[in-house]
Amino acid sequence: MNLSDKLYRLFSVRWIQHLSFWLVFLLLLSTRYFYMEEYRIELELIIDLVQFSIIASFVYFNLLVLIPRIWNKGEYKKYLLAIFSSELVIISILITIFYMIPNHEFKPKMLKSPIMVVIVSFFKTNIFIFSTSLFHFAKEWMKLKDENLKFTEKAQEQLEAEISILKAQVNPHFLFNTLNNIYSMSLYDSYKTPEMILKLSQLISYMLYECKDEEVSLEKEIQFIKNYIDLEAVRVEDIAKINLNIKGEDPGHKVPPLLFIPLIENAFKHGISTEQASSEININLAISESTIDLEINNPIDSSEEDEKNKEIGGLGIVNVKKRLALLFPEHHIFDISQSKALYTTKLSLILS
Repeated sequence: MNLSDKLYRLFSVRWIQHLSFWLVFLLLLSTRYFYMEEYRIELELIIDLVQFSIIASFVYFNLLVLIPRIWNKGEYKKYLLAIFSSELVIISILITIFYMIPNHEFKPKMLKSPIMVVIVSFFKTNIFIFSTSLFHFAKEWMKLKDENLKFTEKAQEQLEAEISILKAQVNPHFLFNTLNNIYSMSLYDSYKTPEMILKLSQLISYMLYECKDEEVSLEKEIQFIKNYIDLEAVRVEDIAKINLNIKGEDPGHKVPPLLFIPLIENAFKHGISTEQASSEININLAISESTIDLEINNPIDSSEEDEKNKEIGGLGIVNVKKRLALLFPEHHIFDISQSKALYTTKLSLILS
């Protein structure tokens, strides 16, 4: 620990701060004794000690009583009135004491110009009240700033930890569903299985090498979505029609990786009915300078098998909601609506 750190720790102790303040004041006050006649020193010293004791008592009355009980409660007018009233009492006591001291120059001054004496007394008292109050508020502000900084750092650490956990949950969940699809097709010895494995390897490559960052380019995320849709389209081409519409130019937006895919995955999982001749899923992505809007429309599969799988599929939606709350607080709109036969998911990200 260097000297500056030691001094900082030393003067962080409250009683040392107060002692230092009063020692500096007494040191400045003592300079006037160097030019004073010797016969006056004893009397002036007594007077200064009396004045110092009364003012110091008023200072601590202000710091320990008036500020905590009145100022900190927002009663500022009451605080100013209390300060003014207390100063009247203090100044009256000091003037009375000084006036009663025999053979002192104060009495002639008081008789000659009483208003000036009161003004000077007010000025001297207010110097102490103002300086110590300012010092107190500066200390409280710095303390609050340090506490806010520590709280912000701790909250940021917790936020990053929770985001990492949520992001880590996306990968196994997505892989589980995709591998399950490939397994289902392999049972029928489908010639499309190798193509699906190739598509899956591209998706895994993206998740391994791109998704470890907090943000990825929107362009890469869109390419990932296209690869995923291509992968799913191979599986459902006989029973579903998939429409992907992208509008607007990407100005270079950055987005959290795998934020949109659980919503699209949910549409495939619950929007393709084996009881219908054909299902249609519409995925619309609109990009502007300050927003990204995703809307997904898919039919509702009301089969009993789908009801059994809703709990697993719901994990992705819960994950998205948590990530949005952490990453885009008050800067997103997420809405899911359901009609008799249509399930609509809307997500808007406000980026600036």
